[in-house]
Amino acid sequence: MTAAGQPPAAGPLVVVLGSLNLDVVVAAPRVPRPGETLLAGDARFLPGGKGANQAVAAARLGAEVAFIGRTGDDDFGRRMRANLVAAGVGVDRVGTVAGTASGMAIVVVDPQGENTIVVSPGANAAITPDDLAEHGGLIARAAIGVVQLETPIDTVLRFARLCADHDVGLLLNAAPYRELPAELLRHCRCLVVNREEVAALTGVPADDRAGARRALAAAAGLGPATVIVTLGDQGALVLHDGEPFEIDAYRVPVVDSTGAGDAFVGALGAALARNWPTDRAVRYASAAAAVVCGGLGAQRPDLTPAAVAAVQDGAP
Repeated sequence: MTAAGQPPAAGPLVVVLGSLNLDVVVAAPRVPRPGETLLAGDARFLPGGKGANQAVAAARLGAEVAFIGRTGDDDFGRRMRANLVAAGVGVDRVGTVAGTASGMAIVVVDPQGENTIVVSPGANAAITPDDLAEHGGLIARAAIGVVQLETPIDTVLRFARLCADHDVGLLLNAAPYRELPAELLRHCRCLVVNREEVAALTGVPADDRAGARRALAAAAGLGPATVIVTLGDQGALVLHDGEPFEIDAYRVPVVDSTGAGDAFVGALGAALARNWPTDRAVRYASAAAAVVCGGLGAQRPDLTPAAVAAVQDGAP
């Protein structure tokens, strides 16, 4: 085992079903109010999408990653595929939807690094449950499956069923939140949500830490063996097989928090695929999120095992 939780160079297979978006990122003095127009900095066109972000994070941290998704037949789609390939993500299962634009997200970042995001799904909405039939063999070989909610919910559920059929653990990031079928949660090995998402899921307010703990327990009662509630710069709450624990966030200068949650999930998937203990995997994921906060864009090229180890080694 390498120092500071650094994974080896090659890892087990992680299969990600998810979205690919082009992120249009602008830095603004603050988030605009309704009806207000603000002048912002230069627009940056960066690869994104929750699924793609998570896949790239897992691949850069040593996992073998196969991606299932859709792009439009446009320059944005070709650019996003090329970026996945450059990061080491397999794209053989990424289809092209003719006559449909690729997904896009508009991201406004304030001086504190907080962001507001609006997503247009585009081709991400075109992947159907039937499309997954041809990927059963791939999923059967996986150590873990990873999915979010920027693709149709019936397709997400079909993916969860395939993971269950092949005894593959499912890591579900319930974001952006929508009402979830009870069956999906029963198939879920590990659920990752933020405080807003866990409150929407359970109906338990999570405005403070005590409330988040109550919401965490309520979410665990819905079926997942492990529930993680991320709290941004306040760390994370975890309930694993009935045992709770909490972790503090790593303190780093924040440039842009866009994609930090996705880096967390991707790193967590890579770690769980290696059967790391849950507490170690969550701390590793938290350090990966801290690395991503240090620059603009969700798919940080400097997210490496060495960078994660450096954050962990520098923790007080």
